[in-house]
Amino acid sequence: MANTKNLRSVATALAPMAKGLPTQNVVAPRPAAAGEVEPVVQFSFALRKAQRKQLMRLADDADMTMRAFILEALKAKGLEVTDEDLLDLRKKG
Repeated sequence: MANTKNLRSVATALAPMAKGLPTQNVVAPRPAAAGEVEPVVQFSFALRKAQRKQLMRLADDADMTMRAFILEALKAKGLEVTDEDLLDLRKKG
């Protein structure tokens, strides 16, 4: 009980100071409107044969397609990637 009272007094004491501080306004990405589908375009790049084999092994070890594996890596670097982007295109419709 004393702990709760102490936290309340701390919050009350800090409230006036907090009003003067900037807030973080994170802008959420605008969801695509219903029916609005962005087209998928082909993109390719060259790898050495050994790199291609290693990429295939790494993706297989992660139980992912190479496409999903690459997109996950790019997502970690800041590329906007949705869960739908990671789906196996071979299994669609």
